[in-house]
Order: sequence, then structure tokens, then C-alpha cells
Amino acid sequence: MLGDQLSDALTNITQLILKTKDPAKRKRLMEQHEQLAGELQILVDKMVDQALPEYVAATAALEEANLQAEVAKLDLDKLAATITSMAKAIDQVMLLAAKISLV
Repeated sequence: MLGDQLSDALTNITQLILKTKDPAKRKRLMEQHEQLAGELQILVDKMVDQALPEYVAATAALEEANLQAEVAKLDLDKLAATITSMAKAIDQVMLLAAKISLV
């Protein structure tokens, strides 16, 4: 499935970014990651009805989780809160996927 391949590609590119020592190659991988993530965003935005309550809930939960992640990057002691927040966001995304019959 395309979703699986997109997810795998983003994960693989992330792992390569972390392992790559060459600055030019690392920069190119980061550009590719950004481009692929951007295309995924466009697909989701065009395919999912933004008026669905599940869409609104998933978006809000992801926003909160991302805020927690930004804080955790600055203070790793906040990592537990980030993990909890991401778990809640994932639950909301799963509810949205179920609503639009993706799961």
C-alpha cells in the first residue's frame, strides 16, 4: 500500500540522516525527507474531509503532541509527557482513520 511505503520511506530517510556523516549527502536526505513529508501532507489534506469531528480532534491532538515534542527537545526530562501526548494523538488519528474506513 502507498501509505505503508510512504511511512517506510520517511523512516528510512530519517535513519539515513542520523547515520550519514557527509554534510552534502545529509543535506540532500533532509531535503528529500521534507519534500516527501510535504507531499504526504498534501495527500491527507486533499483526501480527508476537514469538517469531520475526528479530523478536528486528531489535528488538535497532534498539535499538542508536537508542542510537547518541541519542549522535550529542549528538556529531555519532558520526554515522558511527550510520549503520553503522542500516544493520545495517535489514538485520535486512529479514530479518524476508522471514521473514513482506512483501518
